Amino acid sequence: MRRHEKRCGVGAKRTDSGYRVRQMTRTRKPRKPAKRPGGGPRTYGRLQRALDDAARHEIEAVLKETGGNVSEAARVLGIGRPRLWARMQALSIRSGR
Repeated sequence: MRRHEKRCGVGAKRTDSGYRVRQMTRTRKPRKPAKRPGGGPRTYGRLQRALDDAARHEIEAVLKETGGNVSEAARVLGIGRPRLWARMQALSIRSGR
């Protein structure tokens, strides 16, 4: 191993003027998070089913309270409207309007 490779790392080269140059390495693309199959509620574990049932019950109760108004229901629940729509879709809940 040459002295400059020791200092700069393997693949480093010296130019005629003495500057150290490293070779570019190819970077990997970041991995996308895995999606759940089917896009519905999680189907594993008793605890997760209980949490999904509780969320479904609460969302349906608030939607009934607000007359099916999703924007108002999101405000009452303290979450954003797009997040509520996504949760409703995952839990197969219709707005009732």
